[in-house]
Amino acid sequence: MLCKNCGRELPIAGKFCPFCGAVVEQEGVNDETAVFTSLPDELKGPIDLSAFDAVMKEDHHADGLTDDGVTTGDPFAATDPHIPTAEELPPIDVPPVRRASGTPSAPRTTYFSEPDPDDKPYRKPSKGKKGAVIAVVVILIIALIGGGVWFFMSRQPDENLTLAEKYLNRGDFDKALEYYLAAQAEAKDPSSLDSTIQMLQDYQTAQQYVDNGQYTEAIALLKQLQNRVTDPDSALYDAVEDLLEQAQTAQSDDEFASDLAEVQSYLADKKYDAAAGKLDSLDADDTLTADQKKQLSDLRDQLSQAQQDEQKQQETQQQQSQQKQDFSSQMDALEQNDLQIASAATQEDELALTASSFESWDNLLVEMYDYLATVLNADQYAAEEESYKQWVQERDSGAANAAKESSDETAGQLASYSFKQSYTKARCYKLLDLM
Repeated sequence: MLCKNCGRELPIAGKFCPFCGAVVEQEGVNDETAVFTSLPDELKGPIDLSAFDAVMKEDHHADGLTDDGVTTGDPFAATDPHIPTAEELPPIDVPPVRRASGTPSAPRTTYFSEPDPDDKPYRKPSKGKKGAVIAVVVILIIALIGGGVWFFMSRQPDENLTLAEKYLNRGDFDKALEYYLAAQAEAKDPSSLDSTIQMLQDYQTAQQYVDNGQYTEAIALLKQLQNRVTDPDSALYDAVEDLLEQAQTAQSDDEFASDLAEVQSYLADKKYDAAAGKLDSLDADDTLTADQKKQLSDLRDQLSQAQQDEQKQQETQQQQSQQKQDFSSQMDALEQNDLQIASAATQEDELALTASSFESWDNLLVEMYDYLATVLNADQYAAEEESYKQWVQERDSGAANAAKESSDETAGQLASYSFKQSYTKARCYKLLDLM
């Protein structure tokens, strides 16, 4: 049974709580319980055992016992235990009943144990304390609700991060980078996204390198990205591989185009040995495409034709040089013959020698024009032929004018042949310079 005032367990039934002294409301108390909870007035105070002793003596005498508790007629009476008399029994001190604190007029009760001196009477809390307790409870409830909301919200996935990963898996890296940057701005640990953002930015840089033709820089950056992307099944890894292959192919095409331009430059400069060596090194590259091999084959044909033309030109030059030397030798011989004209004894001899010299120079001139027809191209020869016709008219007109100025026929003929001979000789030297 609990005390309704202090809430402690009551050791026995009673009208008052042994701890706080409050009145105990008893229900269904029987007579036996009432004996222990309520004492008559005559038992209050020290107990007198004289009446008890008289009764015990009467009982002994009735049973044939003496006052000292031994029977007279029974042979085993001497062995019975000695029953002490009232004088031999020690006095029994009954402790006085303590009154409950705070209720001096309340009846006494029996204690089975001393109360704890540290125990204090229970008092109901005041209204102020009740309000404080309620406030604390409310605060705790609010804190729990707020903590739950915070925990729930913190467990919610970041929308920007979700979209970033979605676009990353789709291969839309520009959009993915945009949402990763937005997620990083709101993240509690922004550094956790640094690696992914840096990889996407490096991929964009590599794309710019490829677009700008900076293939060496693009390839170096993409190879680094290959080592940093840890998931070979990811869209970013596939994109890096594709862009790397594109950059390498573009670089190869660019280098091949540069090599072709170098070969063509060698051909234009007639450095056929250098061109042939470059083509040989390009033919040894087994990574060339079919189109690149076709371009090399065309250049090889150009080189072969150029070499043939070069050889033919060299042969022609040798022939021209030889023919020029022959023409020069003939002209030297004619010059030696012309020395006889000055030593002619008569005007008739001079006329004969001059006329013979003109015919020799004129024949040499015709021979030289015939040779030029095989050396010069059609346009060059046509222009030279037109010039020759005009020159012949000028020569003949000048010879006629020279003949008219002479006094007689012999002198006139000599003047005409002398003009033609000198005019033709000059033309031969001019043609010799063209060879």
